Amino acid sequence: MSKANHRVHREILCSLRSGSDHTRGRIRRTAMIRGDEDIAEGLLNAFRLEKGAHAFYEAASERVQDRSAVEMFRKLADVEERHMHDVYDLYHAFIGDRGPVPFPEFKEKMPAEYTESGKTIEAALSDVQGRFFMDAKEVLRVALQEESSALDLYTRMAERSEDPGTAALYRQLSGEEEEHKSMIEKTLKGL
Repeated sequence: MSKANHRVHREILCSLRSGSDHTRGRIRRTAMIRGDEDIAEGLLNAFRLEKGAHAFYEAASERVQDRSAVEMFRKLADVEERHMHDVYDLYHAFIGDRGPVPFPEFKEKMPAEYTESGKTIEAALSDVQGRFFMDAKEVLRVALQEESSALDLYTRMAERSEDPGTAALYRQLSGEEEEHKSMIEKTLKGL
């Protein structure tokens, strides 16, 4: 990791610990996907997107009335929560022992405005807004659309990445989204 990137990551960790307004702005700026991210920044981007997907599924579960739809959205939120833990573990393994922040604090302070589909959380929620008639099949169709978009986003991020390690990370995440998409398609066929 270059000295400049090391400094940015140290500032991110410090701001996560302190909540400082000065460095919080830097975290927001690094949320933009530029293509020149190193692996640590790529992991932070992935964490934000997983957190956004989690927030989407949680909020969606509160906007539908069908019990099976609520349960399905909550299960999907749980999957995204596990993904956040996985990315968090990878991030801290990558940066080493430079003051790891406990997961709950890391999650709370890390901003997330977008889902893995690249939509803002609110835009993604507009797909379920007022659709109280949703059932498990409709939930899975919405989730399939989200996962397909996430697959496309991570694939494009891998193609744009200038860093081979970051490109490999995004390809791995793309592969995971492909697995999620296949799982949802299989579940849909079974309904």
